[in-house]
Amino acid sequence: MKVRANSIGLGLLVLGYIFAVYWVFTRSTPVVSSRPVTIRLAHWQIEKGPPDGVDAIIRRYEELNPRVKVEQVLVPGRVYNQWMRTNLVGGKGVDLIEYGVWLDGLTDIPARYFEPITEAMQRPNPYNRGTPLEKVPWVLTFTDGLLTQRVSAPDPGQFYAATLTEVSVRLFCNRNLLKEITGSTRTPRTFAELRVLFREVTAYANRTGRPIHAMAGARDNATWLLQVLLGGSMMQRSQRNDRHGTLALYNWDALGLYLDGHWSYRSPEIRAGLALMREVSLNMKPGFVQSLRDAATQEFLRGDALFIFAGTWDGTSIRGLADFPIDVLRFPQPTKDDPVMGPYFFGAFADGGGGTAMEFYLNKQSPHQREAIDFLHFMTSVEGSQLFTDHSGWLPATREVRIPPDIVAYKTPLDCYSFGAEYMTIGSSVNAAILRNFYLLTGAQGSVDRFVEAMEAEMPAAVRSDLGKEIANRGIIVRPQDVRIMAAAALSRRSPQDPNLPLARERLESSQTQSEALMLQMSRQLAVAGPAK
Repeated sequence: MKVRANSIGLGLLVLGYIFAVYWVFTRSTPVVSSRPVTIRLAHWQIEKGPPDGVDAIIRRYEELNPRVKVEQVLVPGRVYNQWMRTNLVGGKGVDLIEYGVWLDGLTDIPARYFEPITEAMQRPNPYNRGTPLEKVPWVLTFTDGLLTQRVSAPDPGQFYAATLTEVSVRLFCNRNLLKEITGSTRTPRTFAELRVLFREVTAYANRTGRPIHAMAGARDNATWLLQVLLGGSMMQRSQRNDRHGTLALYNWDALGLYLDGHWSYRSPEIRAGLALMREVSLNMKPGFVQSLRDAATQEFLRGDALFIFAGTWDGTSIRGLADFPIDVLRFPQPTKDDPVMGPYFFGAFADGGGGTAMEFYLNKQSPHQREAIDFLHFMTSVEGSQLFTDHSGWLPATREVRIPPDIVAYKTPLDCYSFGAEYMTIGSSVNAAILRNFYLLTGAQGSVDRFVEAMEAEMPAAVRSDLGKEIANRGIIVRPQDVRIMAAAALSRRSPQDPNLPLARERLESSQTQSEALMLQMSRQLAVAGPAK
């Protein structure tokens, strides 16, 4: 019996092994890809929507390009900065990398590790053949003409990234709770109406004993709102500060303008925006500055907050998880007669819309740069962008893409003013100072005065630190530029019939001259401004 049992066991083991071998070679993903080229792209957009959109793009691209395999690498946002720097320093970075200029402590990354894609941006996207964008230069196929990337490029005149989505910020409203509180589903249209609703929510919470607040609170959501409010209150001053006529302020320009005395946190326009932010913050849960955006989302989904102010990047998750109907509206703005912002009111201002984001950069160390750019082409083509939009619930960054009816509200209409100016994320040191002192503005014992005085005590040193980083980063680019310029000249002599080579050299020379001029200007600003106070 013992021998027979051993034989049966051995037979089952052999059958199991044969089945496993059959499954591995016929049904599972091969251990080694049969495709000769593998490229990888990494991003931190792991919320509901974007991974599905990128997967849809990859499936279609691999159908069209059987020699290329594309892998999507999802990295949680909390470790993304460390992950990216570690991999790039170690020479293990993926081919295409999402990056944002607001990421703390990483301002040197683009200059050190990313490759400009300017030449490709000047030519039509080959995957747009047969569409209205067939003969349009790649850069002009994006809804914003890559304005945000122009402003934040580490090398003037160069393009470094292609974007995948247009972003805006919106107020998401619990329709059932609104009707329960007010007896109506009418949402506020102005900041004055929002003030009235704030009082109604407070009265309802006191009357029923329910822990309900008008706004779901978290540091992330509050700072997004502060950016919008400051953009509106500073509109006229931003236009006066636009010394170069670009209708935007580069980060280095905003830093230099501060040192030159053209703006400060004591500016009355900024104080107006801060005052509005404090009004809103007092209608959030106490202590919210200690929480991140996930906490605000949970508060809203539990029905403990009437509104949540969030980016459209959270829209798919919020609407997919809620068990109540949600209305999406633009944040109610002040008007000319507003007692706080009225004196500085220029007009309705864009609420975070119009710019494109989820930008992917090309790794200088990528062994497959040609294939990586080709994938970028498809990802941002009309077909690729449509796939992303349909599967993610996010807006497209590419023109001529059909927007599904359920996210049309995310698109900012062209009925407002917009000016590319930042007064918060202009540098990692400045941003850190804001976050460090934010509680002085939003806390129960806080005030605009306390926040302003704390910021002005820290701003000179923070601005000087960030401006010094800007100079150092441009030095990283400028130092090896002579070699590239000479190489372009030599290639032009060898191939005089190629019209692209002289153009490439001219662009490099122009970029180098601008970078050197900016380094001189910023160094002069640091010298004239004197030591940090």
